[in-house]
Amino acid sequence: MRAMEDFSHKETGKRIKGIRGKITQAKFAEMLHVSQGNVSKYERGMLPDALTLKRIAEIGQCSVEWLLTGEGPMSLQAVKEEEKPNDDFVYVPMVKGRISAGGGVVADNTVDVRLAFRQEWIRRKGDPAHMSLIRVTGDSMEPTLYSGDVVLVNHDKQYIDPQGGIYALWFRGDDEISIKRLQIVYPSRKIMVFSDNKEKYPPFEIEAGDIHINGKIIWYGRELER
Repeated sequence: MRAMEDFSHKETGKRIKGIRGKITQAKFAEMLHVSQGNVSKYERGMLPDALTLKRIAEIGQCSVEWLLTGEGPMSLQAVKEEEKPNDDFVYVPMVKGRISAGGGVVADNTVDVRLAFRQEWIRRKGDPAHMSLIRVTGDSMEPTLYSGDVVLVNHDKQYIDPQGGIYALWFRGDDEISIKRLQIVYPSRKIMVFSDNKEKYPPFEIEAGDIHINGKIIWYGRELER
């Protein structure tokens, strides 16, 4: 005889449905590596297994505690640094708005979300306290970076490495962030500014004083479907 299924976690089911939002049950099931029927059961109050709960929490940018009980902070970004779970990870903020030339940080420093990076990896790149994530706009760095990609900026790297690299910067008289590939021109010490979309945006040379580097791009992430 088939055991009776437990649908007693109806409030958790409502929270799962809220996280799914406009995503179809079929697509959500793919993301969780479960069947569509199971997603339907979760939303009706059947409790997922521990691994699936963790995946739902990651998708919803929430804690498992909140998902199960509705108590505690819903979003990891609301958790104080010393209270964040799992010491293996560092949480880096993704900021909204543009980088401000005047303030040297961001015009709108509202934290959108926080992404988790492994401590071991990110600390080899620098101090995560001096890093932030921003979203790319425009097509000037295609095919390396596409509009909508997320890049990790190390703000301690406000100089051009001898081998060059991709940097977040602004030009004199402009307070909006740009992302370009930079290379020092020797012996003049001027700077060559490259867009990877060379057919549409040809390279140009600029005086060092006409550019301010906000940080070096050290990682990027991309959604496979948007």
